[in-house]
Amino acid sequence: MSIRIFILLIFPFPVLAQIPPLTMETAVQLALQQNKGLKSAAAAVDYYRKLVGTSGELPKTEVSLQYGQTNSYVSNDNNYTVSQTIPFPSIFGAKKQLNNAQVDKAVWLKASTQNELIYQVKQVYVQLLYLQEVRRLIIHQDSLFANFVRTADLRYRTGESRMLEKTAAEGRLNEVRNTLRQNEADIQIYNARLQSLLGTTAPITISESVIPEADMLLTNDSVAVAANPQLQYLKQQINIADKQTKVFKAAILPDITVGYFNQSFIGTPVNASGSPLATNNNRFQGFQVGLALPLWMGPLKAKVKAEEKQQLAASLQYDNNVIQLQSQYEQAVQQFIKNRNSLEFYQSTALPNAALLLKQSEKSYSSGDIGYAEYFLNLEHGLAAQQGYLLAKNDVKQAALYMAFLTGQP
Repeated sequence: MSIRIFILLIFPFPVLAQIPPLTMETAVQLALQQNKGLKSAAAAVDYYRKLVGTSGELPKTEVSLQYGQTNSYVSNDNNYTVSQTIPFPSIFGAKKQLNNAQVDKAVWLKASTQNELIYQVKQVYVQLLYLQEVRRLIIHQDSLFANFVRTADLRYRTGESRMLEKTAAEGRLNEVRNTLRQNEADIQIYNARLQSLLGTTAPITISESVIPEADMLLTNDSVAVAANPQLQYLKQQINIADKQTKVFKAAILPDITVGYFNQSFIGTPVNASGSPLATNNNRFQGFQVGLALPLWMGPLKAKVKAEEKQQLAASLQYDNNVIQLQSQYEQAVQQFIKNRNSLEFYQSTALPNAALLLKQSEKSYSSGDIGYAEYFLNLEHGLAAQQGYLLAKNDVKQAALYMAFLTGQP
């Protein structure tokens, strides 16, 4: 018996599926498969597609029976009538166009939901990468300040320094370890956020270790945001209002009524001679055709005018969102450029200087060439440069992700 079967026999309880370590792309794919919000948007598309089949809906057929003294004193005369009201034919085409427009709106809403989901997954994933890089830096800081504490303690015991130096080193070491605990809590928070986006409660880990480089093709803002699915969704709202207006206009046209009746005239002469008389077996039949006309046009015309205002409102909302997205994209471009310039500064100047400063300061302090105050200041300066580099790298990537979101790029 294998170990797996033995465990299942001993513990016959459902176990959460283990999710392999995730790259950014596999995290996105898993979210697209499992996220409940996206599934809801997909279900809405199916719902509106089914509604297209209702475009040719007719009112219920009316079948009626009239029985009793309908023609004479005879009490068992009867009349069977079947009638059907048919809206003016143009309304069927108008309703189908409206339903198709509703399908398109649902499709764009799903696309918008998917675009936002992809952005959120990548945003959280990159933030986790940043926090993990920060964690490694904090552990490095812990090592540096632990060495600082040991050296300061040794100098204090040999009488080369005062208690203040040892106390300052221990205080800074405790601050670093507190920062590490906060960092670990932040990692757990963002892990939970990623779980919710992926639609799972199973434990997850990410396989990448560093923030990937951000490459972004900068384009004109008006061209870039044109493909944003949210804009396409809002544009479809204008189309829906137009189609709804046509439905209301078609509803003003008269309905057509057609019918058939079959009845008895018991005791009535069946011919001009007056004999014989009709019985229940003699049936008289005919057809009827009519129009249902609106006697009061005011409310129907008011619906048309109201929907025209709705179309105007949707158009203005679309225009406003175009302006807002263009502005957001331009701001994102400037933010990207600013952060990229900062990152280049750290890579070319600040990091090499910081590495040299930390190395030389540690040697000088250990040898007694500099005091604890100067060493402490140099440590903080060098570590601040490393922290700034990580922050700049994260900011550049996050800005690139936001630009991709605004332009509707996957």
